[in-house]
Amino acid sequence: MKKLNILLTSLAKRVIIYLAKILIFKGGSILLINGDCIKEMKKLSDKKENINCIIADIPYDEVSSLGAERAKYSGQLRKINKEKADVLTFSLDEMLKQMNNIKFDSAYIFVGINQIHKVYNFFKYELNKDYMCRLVTWHKTNPSPANGQHMFLSASEYIIFVKRRKTKFNGSCIHNVLNFPTCKSKLHPTEKPQKLLEFLIKTSTHENDVVLDFCMGSGSTGVACKSLNRKFIGIELDEKYFNVAKKRIEED
Repeated sequence: MKKLNILLTSLAKRVIIYLAKILIFKGGSILLINGDCIKEMKKLSDKKENINCIIADIPYDEVSSLGAERAKYSGQLRKINKEKADVLTFSLDEMLKQMNNIKFDSAYIFVGINQIHKVYNFFKYELNKDYMCRLVTWHKTNPSPANGQHMFLSASEYIIFVKRRKTKFNGSCIHNVLNFPTCKSKLHPTEKPQKLLEFLIKTSTHENDVVLDFCMGSGSTGVACKSLNRKFIGIELDEKYFNVAKKRIEED
C-alpha cells in the first residue's frame, strides 16, 4: 500500500503542528485538522482558500438525543445509540454563514429531516441569486430490516445539493434519487458508503479540485478523494475519529 505523504506547500517537508489540543496535518494535497469546524471554516474563508466542493455529513441530532427519552415509554420499537456522532455541537445558522463565506462552487450536505427546512431555505431563498438548490434522496438499496413487521423500512436519507450558478456539473438529467447500498464498515456510527461519495465527487469536481469535509468522521470522503485524485481538506472535532481518519487515508 502506498503511504500518504502529508507535506508543506513546497511538497518537500513534513510537519506536525501542535496548537493547544488541535492537531493539524498540512500539505499540498491533503490537509487534516483536528478542531472545531466553525472556527476552522472561518480560517479557510479568511485565507480565501479555493474550495471547489463541500461534502459534509452533519450530525442529525435525532437518534442519540431521542433514544433515552423514548426508552421511558413502553412499546418503543427499538433504542438506537449512535454515541456522539449524532449530537450536533454547533449552530446550523453559524455553519451556513461560514459555508457561504467560503465561496465554494457546490456542496452536498447530508441532513436530518428536521434540518432540511433551514438548510434548504437558506440557499434556495435567502441566497437565491447566488445558488441553485435541490433536495436529493439517498435510497438505500439494502436497508436494515429492523421493525419491518411494524412499519415501513427506513430506506432513505437526505442531501441538500447546492450549486453556485455557472459552475461545473458533470452530468445530464441525473435523477435526484440516488440508489446505493449502505456500507458494511463499522469504523463510524454514521459512515456513508464509498461508492456514493465517489459519485458525488465525480459529479461536481475534476481531478486536482479541492474537496472540503468539515464533519470528516472516519475519513470516508478523504479516502474517496485520494482514489479519485482530488485534493482534500478534512475537519473533525473528535480526536478518536480524527486518528481513525488519518490512519485510513495514510494506509489506503
